[in-house]
Amino acid sequence: MHPAKAYALSASPYTVATFRALVEAIVPNTPELAVFGAEQTTGAAEQGVQDYLIWELDHTLALFFGMHLTNFPLSAPTAGMLNAGAVQLVASGQALQAPNHTQWEISPYSAISPLDRIRVLAMLEELKVDLGALPPPYRGDGGLVKFIVDYLNRATMFGFYSEWPAYGTTRLAAPTERRLEYFPIGWRQAGYPGVSLGYRALRGFLLTIVREGGESTIV
Repeated sequence: MHPAKAYALSASPYTVATFRALVEAIVPNTPELAVFGAEQTTGAAEQGVQDYLIWELDHTLALFFGMHLTNFPLSAPTAGMLNAGAVQLVASGQALQAPNHTQWEISPYSAISPLDRIRVLAMLEELKVDLGALPPPYRGDGGLVKFIVDYLNRATMFGFYSEWPAYGTTRLAAPTERRLEYFPIGWRQAGYPGVSLGYRALRGFLLTIVREGGESTIV
């Protein structure tokens, strides 16, 4: 079995459902925009960005344990943090809509409405949650919670608007094994023309330095 497929199958349904709900709330599917001539209307979930977040959290972030920087798979505990936040939101009576109880057992975060999912992110970022009820390594660590919530927002946008979805069947392979299989939808939406050997860009300003003796240097 290809390593990418094996890895995708190794993620628990709990984790996958949670991250799908997250990216769906941040970059939703908007078919109604098609009437306005939008370039694309599919959301991050349809582009598989939840797989990108799971991969990145498990492979590219490292934490300090004592004096040592250690690679630590973070997708499962991060899903646990989001679900703990959802439980606290509903238990406090602050949810704007009733949760989908058929989905609750799979993932409380995916059971609440997209707007309430965003509100859970805000609660976590503002530390308006019981930090003691979060799973390790987030338990009692407000700084790490704030960092990872910011990361989740940025990584979702990056995963959607980068070339990653267009890697298709190779997107979960090692970076050196990934290949573009089509032109990324996010690139079309953003008006990015694609890969080039170089684009015109501002590289700075000319600066004239007058030195002792009267000579000038342009840098």
